Amino acid sequence: MRKLLFVLMSICMLALVVGCGNDAGKTADSTKPSTSEKITIQAAASLKGALTELADAYKKEHHLADDQIVINFAGSGTLRQQIEQGAPASLFISADEKNMKMLQEKELVTDVKPFVTNELVLVVPKGQPKIELSQITSVKRIVLGNPDTVPAGNYGKQVLTKLGVWDQVEPNVVYAKDVKAVTASISQAAGDAGFIYKTDAIAAGDAVQIAAVTPADSHDPVIYPIGIIKKYDNALAKDFYKYVTSPEGQKVLEKYGFSTSK
Repeated sequence: MRKLLFVLMSICMLALVVGCGNDAGKTADSTKPSTSEKITIQAAASLKGALTELADAYKKEHHLADDQIVINFAGSGTLRQQIEQGAPASLFISADEKNMKMLQEKELVTDVKPFVTNELVLVVPKGQPKIELSQITSVKRIVLGNPDTVPAGNYGKQVLTKLGVWDQVEPNVVYAKDVKAVTASISQAAGDAGFIYKTDAIAAGDAVQIAAVTPADSHDPVIYPIGIIKKYDNALAKDFYKYVTSPEGQKVLEKYGFSTSK
């Protein structure tokens, strides 16, 4: 009887050890990085908050190191020029279709499709009187992203041209490197009014006030396309592209004020 009891206890202990071993294996596998690949993303400055959250969530879910997904935020024109010059980037998200089309014409990108849309607004510093677009000629310092490299600046110039006041107000325009720099200038009262995206105004909180929403017919549609850069394409780039364009990714983008396709 004692011998039988001893055998049964031995079997139970062996099963327990094997079970623990399997659990340990599962834990090890579950925390193992899903890939050793790395990617760099060239993204419009206005996407900083939303895309940073998406990248952080993706890295956590796939147990990736911080340096496996790096994002370079800047004006879309500047980013496009860097890609043309061979910058080692795998994905490009532009704040306009123009810069993406320029890369498509050179066959540098693939899988291009609309990512999100935005709105252009006129903002003033917190506590300052709001102005209408029709009063823009009275503004002493208008902050605008450089129209040559910053889509928001180009949209803003289109609005002022549509109003027929560009030549009149151009001497009062102060140019900034990207839309985030425009937002910072207005929030610090270094400018009296500026054109930024609705999402940047939301992110700035009480630091700026939206004075006016620009009419949709006063500028080109604010469409952000996304594409994979052929030269540095890999499995991680494809999977992250799939993730940010998925319903899960779109929810995060909507939280930051972007409009997405359903």
